[in-house]
Amino acid sequence: MSPRHLFRASRLVTPVLFLALPAVGCGDGGIGKTHPVSGKVTVNGQPLVVKSAVVLFKPNAAKGNPSSFEPTGTVDSSGNYTLYTKTKRGAPPGWYKVLVTAVADPTPPTGKGALTKRPVPKSLVPAKYGQEKTTPIEIEVVASPADGAYDLTLAD
Repeated sequence: MSPRHLFRASRLVTPVLFLALPAVGCGDGGIGKTHPVSGKVTVNGQPLVVKSAVVLFKPNAAKGNPSSFEPTGTVDSSGNYTLYTKTKRGAPPGWYKVLVTAVADPTPPTGKGALTKRPVPKSLVPAKYGQEKTTPIEIEVVASPADGAYDLTLAD
């Protein structure tokens, strides 16, 4: 192709590329709009303060949320969490089932000799909060939530 033909071809392709960019979602991985989601996790009235705790929002298809994204966040040293969907802060709008898991560091084995059993980490929250089928917590992510709307209150 001659330089003249390449120039003409590039003039046709460039506008098409600009029109296609908005359809891609501008590099958000198809997530779309998200709303900030953060709150405090308490267990039996006390903030959940552990080294390893995770909050996971699973889209609730039964309440009209067909999203394939599962926003997650870690719980900090004060019991607070903030959700991210992939690398984007927040969660897409809609209803979610909320899962919370937290484990204590396993105590190292005492004594000498060969280790025959691995230490098992202990769950610090009731097991029902760690599974989609048993968690009683359902939350709707909205643009303007009420204060404390995303606080999670767990109990035995």
